[in-house]
Amino acid sequence: MWNKNQNYTRIKLCLFEYLEAAYEASNCGVDALGFHILKSNKENWKDKAKKFQDIISYLPDNIEKVLLIDHDLTTIANCMNIAGFDSIQLYPDCSSDEINWLRSQINRPIKILKVMSAISHENSPSNFEDFILKYKNSVDAFLLDSCREGGSGKTADFSICSKIVNTSPIPVFLAGGLNPENVASSILSVRPFGVDVETGVSTFIQGVGLIKNLAKCYEFVSEVENIDRIINHGVSNAESKIK
Repeated sequence: MWNKNQNYTRIKLCLFEYLEAAYEASNCGVDALGFHILKSNKENWKDKAKKFQDIISYLPDNIEKVLLIDHDLTTIANCMNIAGFDSIQLYPDCSSDEINWLRSQINRPIKILKVMSAISHENSPSNFEDFILKYKNSVDAFLLDSCREGGSGKTADFSICSKIVNTSPIPVFLAGGLNPENVASSILSVRPFGVDVETGVSTFIQGVGLIKNLAKCYEFVSEVENIDRIINHGVSNAESKIK
């Protein structure tokens, strides 16, 4: 997934809780799957890390397993040492020294995607260029969401996102409100390194909540692959194909 010489849009699907859905999704053409350990979760973070360790042990090696987490750095390191995640989607704002400390506490090399909001005042620092400057040498990518909370289902201002992608010296994943219907036009507008989707490939069931809709997962992957093929044949052709 991290080979910048490969010219395609990476696909990351998020919010997996059970092996069946994660295993099936891992075979639909995606690059990464995201698993949540958040302060709002009902389960204890240690119990959830052990649960995810069991799930990801069955997933293909070529799938990037990403931990989405908003806990303190010590808890993050503990979760990573319990479960074999490849990457962290990091919500807390940290200094370079704190990020270096976090890496030193984990018993293997890992990648870090720093969460960044397309709403400037939700970031620290709030200026986009200053935010990029702060993190560009300590993280491996930005996860650019439409807002800080994540999972909102709302799209961002793509003109702002495009500028951030063009400014950033490290990869940018685009998130927020993406779905099979709009992901092609989103990629064409922003040209991110990758796309990230959660609610857009899920279905809400009363009394249960969001569950992964595998038909939507396959459709999302197909739309990304199609627009990548069109883009590789020329921008003007791409614009005409999706109108």
